Amino acid sequence: MTEQPPPSGYLPPPAAFAAPGGQYPNPYDPLVNPPYAGIGGWFNRMSSVFQRSWKSIAAIFAVTHLLPAVGIAVTTAIGTALVLVPWQQQMIEAAESGEDPRFDTLVGPFLGLMGVIVVAAVLFTVLQAAGYAAGTYVVTRDAAGAPTAVADALRYGFRRCLGLFGWTLVTALLVLAGAIACILPAFYVYAATALVGPIYLFERRTPIGRSFTIFNNNLGRVLGRLAMILVIVIGGSLVTSTVESVLNLVFGGAGSFSTDPDGTVQLAGQTGMSIAGSAVVAGVGAVISLPFTMIQFVGILLTYAEQRGHEGPVSAGSLAAELD
Repeated sequence: MTEQPPPSGYLPPPAAFAAPGGQYPNPYDPLVNPPYAGIGGWFNRMSSVFQRSWKSIAAIFAVTHLLPAVGIAVTTAIGTALVLVPWQQQMIEAAESGEDPRFDTLVGPFLGLMGVIVVAAVLFTVLQAAGYAAGTYVVTRDAAGAPTAVADALRYGFRRCLGLFGWTLVTALLVLAGAIACILPAFYVYAATALVGPIYLFERRTPIGRSFTIFNNNLGRVLGRLAMILVIVIGGSLVTSTVESVLNLVFGGAGSFSTDPDGTVQLAGQTGMSIAGSAVVAGVGAVISLPFTMIQFVGILLTYAEQRGHEGPVSAGSLAAELD
């Protein structure tokens, strides 16, 4: 009789992740880079993660990062048009009559626009947290030999997103406090809290304190990995900025201001085209930056797994079990 495969959704037994002879660390573990493997092993595991899980990661980040970013860009563009066109209209009427323009009627719409942007930014950050949690779930389970559907990963992500959002907010406030004190403390806090997300998802205990401890106890190794990630992110930012600059040149000038009283309709059309162009630029920028965001996410996850491996026996299977 042909042996039936195990039911989907179940993790393989721990023995499936043991190295030949049972030694630790397992040099073949798909997530945990052994101490002697160095940066080469870290990069090899990053490559393996993308070979196994890039489709799932891309789908998750498209839902939780790309679509909200485009939505915020479009919402901001429309809201700005609703505020900016009346403002320019008042400038035209004031130039025509020779009176000083009054903008008191625009205070309400402006404050409303700011409120919408703030709410959208908060919702976007919550969705990002859900995406990071879902990505962690799918990458870890794929590595443990228990692939999971994107929908299941997203359900997990939305269960954990509020807690992760809360710790992300606290981390941002710490970085801000460091920036207020001086630029150098801000860089230190930013690097020392880089592992807060994985720690919260896997360990569920004092993520900020644990992140500082891991960073300080393994300064050279963690800082080296984070520096590699930073170089990749900066490279992605340069590519994104270059493309956005070219697109801004294409769309630029369409909304230039004019006080010609006969050009009211033309002005509104020009302003609308310019703002629509800004939304397109923001959307294209979000698409280009998505792969670099995925690389940053995977790099931090692997950095955390590597540090856990230095602390004691751990594997892709045990890490996947910690998420459940």
